[in-house]
Amino acid sequence: MKMKKIIFIGIGFLLWGSFLPALEERPIIIGKLGAEGELIYPNQVEEGPDGNIYVYDAVDAFIKVYSPEGKFIRKLGGEGQGPGEIQRAGGVRFGFTPDDKLYFTEFIGGHRWITVMELSGDLYQTIKLQIPEVFGISGSHPLRDGGFLVLLSYSSKPQVKDDYFLYQSPRELVRIDSQGKVVSRLKRTSHITRISYHDDGADSPIPFSPHFAWCPYKGETVLFAEGLDSNLQVVGYDGKLIKEIKTPLPYPEKVTKKDLDGWRERRKENIGDQMWYNRFGTVIEKYKRSVHDVKPNLSGLFQTPEGNILISGTTEEGVEDVEYWLLNNEGKALVQGLTGSLGLRITRNFVFYGMRDEEENYSLYALKRKGPEVQDLKRILK
Repeated sequence: MKMKKIIFIGIGFLLWGSFLPALEERPIIIGKLGAEGELIYPNQVEEGPDGNIYVYDAVDAFIKVYSPEGKFIRKLGGEGQGPGEIQRAGGVRFGFTPDDKLYFTEFIGGHRWITVMELSGDLYQTIKLQIPEVFGISGSHPLRDGGFLVLLSYSSKPQVKDDYFLYQSPRELVRIDSQGKVVSRLKRTSHITRISYHDDGADSPIPFSPHFAWCPYKGETVLFAEGLDSNLQVVGYDGKLIKEIKTPLPYPEKVTKKDLDGWRERRKENIGDQMWYNRFGTVIEKYKRSVHDVKPNLSGLFQTPEGNILISGTTEEGVEDVEYWLLNNEGKALVQGLTGSLGLRITRNFVFYGMRDEEENYSLYALKRKGPEVQDLKRILK
């Protein structure tokens, strides 16, 4: 069956396109539908320290483990209220600690701790964050001292605007110790990201919201960007700005009336529940003027195994091809190109990407690497 629609391997983003990599070898299909360990909605994929492939499926709340050849091995987590289980299936992120353990976190409404497990699935510990506000974890990075860098998303009260409400999304990158205590605060932002008729939910996202993109950098520093200019910030663990790195990213474009009109049409097309739209979704017709002046020029920052920086371009609805840049640590472009595979990730031994077919079935692909990152990305990028 011909594949033509693309799924992003990450929280909350789908892209529609018409891309299938022209590769000289067939990639591995991970979690094929109907097979043991099938994947319904693969939300994140990582290569583990044991060489196996780990994928979080947001439908059944399991982290599923596959061999390097794609054979299903076991699953971890699952929905539940206790330690080692997942309270909120949507919004889980996972990774691996320096001592080769698996950890996962949950978004607002989930557990308020970091769950750490053996690769076998046995519970190792939970780290309860000592934070009084209502929060969820949107991203994290483990440190060698047992602590973490944690991106927190806070709940907030909506702002009244005529007969509807605008919601802000406060986010903050903090460093915690091994006991969950906040040691330092690195970066905080708060942007309007949603619109609703109600002050307690039933909201719709608005377009062109700035991003909170970050990744580890050299020593005790991180890279940070919102996509509002062409530079990347280098921020220390103490929260101080150390320097900015110039990049070849294009400067963000202005938001136009045509952009907003196109967004409203796509939103109406993508909201499948007509009853929900008639009751709540028509609020998008109220959004006639953008609260954001420009369209962000990036959506994500990733540190690669070779220590380079992989930047993914804009992921707004209606964009068929996403631009990627692989930069060295000084911001120089090593390779640049387009792909319809929005969830492009590169690990030690694989390049991962996701697709979905005309029947809306999702498929996750793993392409085995052959050489340096520049060469492997050129096999995917146009």
